[in-house]
Amino acid sequence: MGISFFQVFFFETVFASIFFLFFVRSFFRGARPRSILQWLGILALGIDTIGVGYFLFLSFSLGPVAIGATLMFMYLPVVYAYSLITGHQTFSIKKIFSIGLILFGASLTTEIITSIHQPGVLPAVFAAIVASMCYSVVFILTPAISTYTTPLFRSFSASMTGLIGSAVILLIKTDLWFPIPDDYGSLLVLILILGFIGQTLPVITLMKGLPITGSSLGGVLASVELPIAVFSAALILGESVNASKVIGVILVLTGIISYNFWDKKS
Repeated sequence: MGISFFQVFFFETVFASIFFLFFVRSFFRGARPRSILQWLGILALGIDTIGVGYFLFLSFSLGPVAIGATLMFMYLPVVYAYSLITGHQTFSIKKIFSIGLILFGASLTTEIITSIHQPGVLPAVFAAIVASMCYSVVFILTPAISTYTTPLFRSFSASMTGLIGSAVILLIKTDLWFPIPDDYGSLLVLILILGFIGQTLPVITLMKGLPITGSSLGGVLASVELPIAVFSAALILGESVNASKVIGVILVLTGIISYNFWDKKS
């Protein structure tokens, strides 16, 4: 028996937290939170990070993986709607069309249609939507928090809160902790790779990039993870790439490029 998705998230946050601790001297260089409200904002960011990992894991556990992998992208219209309400964006049918291309491309890439009639679909859908809402809050909160925090401190806070939260969940829900395989060497290598690629690199780039791009454009650019995942699975794991996945990847990339184009025009 292998380790669970949630154990993977726990190990990723362990690695990321330790990694970011090496830069502790630069955490408050140039900016630091000073009020209780600001500290609560940082805590909220970390809690939403836990929500993304936990509810996405829950979605994968309850039903087909395609459900969580596709519905996670529902954060895109939520973040765009928020940017419209707050006045950071003006209404653009072209941008909405671009987001629609990404969502449709994601559904083709993950082949979600073939999963609709499988057991556990409705609970998986609910969990995936909650995960995507948590993810949308991460995109919304980060630019605001960036005014009084450094990227490295935001990254450490998100990873450390995720580590503490996932550890508490694993202590309460002991059935989420699968027995560790005997091959400790392979497991350690896997943790190091996933810790860097799955948690450390995405978190630091997100925390540094979002204040520059803004929530909406940053969310669209982040969706490039799906094409990367498809090509990586094909090259590393030898998974098949059919016409549906190819068309889906093309649509996702087209949506990203077109949104970026219309954003520069606005």
